[in-house]
Amino acid sequence: MKPTSLFLIAPLTFVTACTAPMDRDYTLDGPRNAMFDTDLASCKVAAANYRPDAHLDGALTGAATGAVFGALDNEDDRGTGAVAGAAVGALAGIAAAEDELSEDRREVVIRCLQNRGHRVIG
Repeated sequence: MKPTSLFLIAPLTFVTACTAPMDRDYTLDGPRNAMFDTDLASCKVAAANYRPDAHLDGALTGAATGAVFGALDNEDDRGTGAVAGAAVGALAGIAAAEDELSEDRREVVIRCLQNRGHRVIG
């Protein structure tokens, strides 16, 4: 395997290994009140609708980058290299977008809970 191929596959491996779920426990500065669970469910629904096109953006960016590196990696058949690079790049882009989106959506839930009067600190 050429170094450029490894360069395309390594980010996918590292990004998928680091993905933090949005459903981790939320830390509060004080006790939970009676409305916390209801508000949490409502805030998670709002967060699920945040940036619905993020995966597509990640896939397109990853595919474009992967196609360039794939074409450069396969000097004998640049077309095949570009297609393979685009496929790997799209997967890496989706994984990276999912990781970022998960953290962004968690922040949306935290801000939503704070705006509803809950003392969420993380």
